[in-house]
Order: sequence, then C-alpha cells, then structure tokens
Amino acid sequence: MERKKFVSVAVILIAIAAAGFGIFGNAHAQEVGVTLPSVPTGVSATVVPPSQVSVSWTASTESSGTIEDYYVYRNGTQIATTADTSMVDSGLEPGVYNYTVAAEDANGNFSAQSSPANVTVMEDTTPPTAPTNVTISGVTSTNSYYTETPLTISWTASTDNIGVAGYYVYRNGVNIVTSTAAFTGTSISDTVPPGAYTYTIVAYDAAQNFSNQSAPATIVISVDTNPPSAPTDVFPQQISSTGINITWASSTDVSGIAGYQVFRNYVQIATTTSPQYTDTGLSTGENYIYTVTAYDVPGNISSLSVPAEVTMQQTSGPTIPYGLYATPLGTSTIKLSWIPSMDALAILGYNIYRNGTQIATVTSSEYLDEGLATGTYMYNVSATDVGGAVSATSSPESATVSGINYTSVATTTPVTTSSVGAPSTPPSTTAPTTFTQFLYFGIRSSQVENLQSLLAGNGYLASADVTGFFGNLTLRAIEKLQCAQGVVCTGDPGWGTVGPRTRAVLNRLQELQSFQTELESLERQLQ
Repeated sequence: MERKKFVSVAVILIAIAAAGFGIFGNAHAQEVGVTLPSVPTGVSATVVPPSQVSVSWTASTESSGTIEDYYVYRNGTQIATTADTSMVDSGLEPGVYNYTVAAEDANGNFSAQSSPANVTVMEDTTPPTAPTNVTISGVTSTNSYYTETPLTISWTASTDNIGVAGYYVYRNGVNIVTSTAAFTGTSISDTVPPGAYTYTIVAYDAAQNFSNQSAPATIVISVDTNPPSAPTDVFPQQISSTGINITWASSTDVSGIAGYQVFRNYVQIATTTSPQYTDTGLSTGENYIYTVTAYDVPGNISSLSVPAEVTMQQTSGPTIPYGLYATPLGTSTIKLSWIPSMDALAILGYNIYRNGTQIATVTSSEYLDEGLATGTYMYNVSATDVGGAVSATSSPESATVSGINYTSVATTTPVTTSSVGAPSTPPSTTAPTTFTQFLYFGIRSSQVENLQSLLAGNGYLASADVTGFFGNLTLRAIEKLQCAQGVVCTGDPGWGTVGPRTRAVLNRLQELQSFQTELESLERQLQ
C-alpha cells in the first residue's frame, strides 16, 4: 500500500513538469533526460543617459540544437524576448536595477537564468550651458510707426552632458516660442514694430534642467525722418537733336536710397532708381534747367540739387576728323593719329578704314594697325556722335610697311582738305606745343590760363572766366571737353584732370586753331 502512494506522487510530479510549471528556481520545466542550452554569460548592463540601460551578453550554446531566443528579466520580471545578444531597456526612472538572461533552444528547452548584472540609473540634474553669441539682423529704421519689421535672432548652440532638448527665446522678458513642440534650431524670426528690443536665450534638456540666460542682444528700430543728401554734380549732356542725358553723383542715406525725382524747369518729369535719366522730345534752341532730388526707403525727400542748365543745339553731325597722320612703326605696324572731331553732341567714337574697308572703331584719336605685311596702305577716318550721326570720311592718308624698323614718328605729314581754294598741306608754321604739364583742380599757372583761353575759344568756357586759376568752372569745362572728344567721361579715372591724353587733344586743338587762323589770313590775302 505504501509503494502505491509513492508511485502516485511520482506520476503527479511528472505530470506537473509536463504541464510546463517550473520548479527549483527555473521559470520553465524541462523534459527528463533532455540537454539544456548553456546559461548566458558575460551579462553587462550600461546606463545610457538619461533613462535607458543597454544590456548585452555572450551567446549560449546547445549541443543538440540551436538557440532560438533569449528571455531578459529586470528585477526578476521578464521584460523582453529577443534573438539578438543585446537589447535596450528604455523609460526608466532613477533607481537600482538587476538584469538576468535565459536562453531557449529550438526544442523549447530553457537554460537557467544568468548571473545578474546590476546598474544604477541616476537622476539628471546637470543643466545645459547658456547659449552664446546672440546676434540680431534686420533694419534699424523704418518709415512708419505702424510698419512691422522682420528680425532674425541667432545664437551659438548650448551643450549638455546628455543633450539639449530645445530653446526658449525671450523678447523683453517674454518667451516668444509658443509652439507645443520643442524649438531645437539656433535662429528664429520675429516681426516687431519700431521700438527697443532685448533678446535672451535659455536652453533646456530632457530632464527639464534649464541653462542660465544668454547675454542680452539689443536692437533699436527707429522711424527715419531724416532726408537723404541732395544729389550733386548734375550734368545734362545733349545726345541727339531732341534728347538730353542727365547724370549726377549718388546721394547717401542711413536707410538706403530708394530712387530719384528728375525735374525739368522745376517740374517733375520722371523718377528713376539709377543716377541718370534720358529726357527726350526737346526742341532745338530751347533752354532747359534740370534739378534732381533723392528719396529714401522710408519716403523722406532730399532738397533740390544745384540747377544745371543746357541749351539744345542744332545737330548736323560731327566734323570730319582733321589732320590724319599715318606713320610706320617697327616692321609691321602703322600708327594713325588725328585731331578729334567737333560736334554739338559728344563724340561716341571713330571708324577706321584701311583700303576702303572698316577695320576698327575706337574712342580715342589714335590707332595702331598691327600685323601688316610689306606694302602700302591707304587710311580714312570718320566720326560718330552719341546721337548716331556719322561724319564724312577724312582725306586719305597712306603709309608703307617696308620691313624697316622705324624708331621715330614724323613730326609733319601732308594733310589735304576739301575746302575750295585751300592749300593741300598745312602751313609750314605750326603752333608750338603749349600743354606739357599735369593740370588739376586748385592750381594756378600760366598753363592754366592758356588752357582756359583755348577752352573759351572752342566754346567750353566763357571768356570772362580766363583767370589762370583751375576752379569749378574750368573743371566742368574740361569734363565736357573730355566727353565730347571721347577721351574719358562720367567719372572714369582722369575725368576733370589734364593728363597725357587730354593734353594731346588740347595741343591738336591749338594746332587746328592756329592753322585756321593762318588759313583765314591767306583767304583774306587772296580776296
């Protein structure tokens, strides 16, 4: 009878094991006589701030099968099943945790749990560093108290032992980051009306630790009521029989120049954003006065410029270029030079013809024709003004390239003229070269007086202004001469000063004036 009781208990225990209930400290029961997986070893647990633990272990082995899964336990409670040999446990509160791992093979057999790995998750109490280098970009002046101005506030990112979660931006002490999502950028836009504004930045981490406020950055947006400076150096220049081009020096303003208003005879005729305007539909013989004002971005208007006056001239096209010289240089070059043409309008350029075919267009009164073969070449030159009118071609002038290396240029060359009764060459007595020095604003000398006399004789200066002093009137006369003769114009280097190129023009004008004087004398003798 006692033997039967013992057998019954054994059967009950086997049945319980078969039902899968663990005994002897293991969560899973095993079949009798089955080989179990080895217990996982090398279990480690590492804190990944602020609230994660990374658990890893060495793979188990199984002699009769393969490892199917691993069961991970935290403080005795299963938290994960994985086929890998590592996992991350997230969302942990500060505290002490121990981790164990058991292996399961393909037949459903379980190893015992590993030795525990203990870890402590600490509370994050370290705040981020304060943001630095806070800057504000945007205009500092506007035209209305009701105009809102866009600003951009930027800063250098903070650092944190775990990581920065976001930033708060304070304008005059009030946070302007109103979205529920964290603002993680390092710049933000803000639109404000005129006034004074101070910005500071605060960083925070995932544990809601807040940095100190950054150093403040301040901007003052004022309402601009100051007008721009008045335009200066207004210069009207006739460019056609009905058109005038007006140029001036740009104005300045703290808010920026938005444009210019152009007035003819003190009546506004146009606005423009560039410091020039072309006025058309004008009448020959009429006198016109031009003034200009500037206005800034807020709409403030400058005072009128100093008036500039011009009389529309009858245009008949440029005079024929006079005194064409063709001189061999070196072994394959011919130098051409001539006295500049005159015109009511500015001379735009000169057209060069070799043997009847145009080969170039230049703005100065000389040209080097290079790369020529041995032979004789015939040249002509015509002038074009800014209105598009073209003069007749000059009298032809020939030169021969003979292979001889010429080192000097002839000082006299026969020049023909189409005037009836006029000699075929210039008079043998030529005017001396008068202009040999650099002349500029503010000096007084005999050469300045000679310069003024020549300018007056050619209509660029009034005779009463021949004083020997290089002042504003002489400066304007030189600028007009340089533009008209194609030397330099509109503020380019050398404009308004008498340098080598301008002296060459002046000396040729003087030579032409002397020749015309002698020609008139000869004509009176022939009458």
